Amino acid sequence: MSEPMRVMIVEDNEALAQTTGWLVEMLGYDYRLALSGKAALEQVGDYHPHVMMLDLGLPGISGYDLCRMLRQRPELADTVFIAQTGWSEAEHRRQSAEAGFHHHLVKPLALEKLEMVLGEIAKAKA
Repeated sequence: MSEPMRVMIVEDNEALAQTTGWLVEMLGYDYRLALSGKAALEQVGDYHPHVMMLDLGLPGISGYDLCRMLRQRPELADTVFIAQTGWSEAEHRRQSAEAGFHHHLVKPLALEKLEMVLGEIAKAKA
């Protein structure tokens, strides 16, 4: 992949969204922030992300529902979906898998874990 991998971060906590963006950028990837599910739906067509990191506890449209909606879009067929949440219980992991997420990361995100997951995705897409 000659261009940097594109990562869309959907998180309603603006400070956390920006911090996650900086981590993604530090790892060598491009990122775009969306502070709501609605904003993500509006921006995703222009950005064509390789990876979408979705907070599960979004107001309005939950991260689960947002993932289901986005997975129906043909242009996102190869996009990897990552749940990023404070919810670590087995039930939440089951629900995120059922919604179509490929990965379930618990906040606060450990840089090493984020680097490993994004690195594997980038390698698979190369």
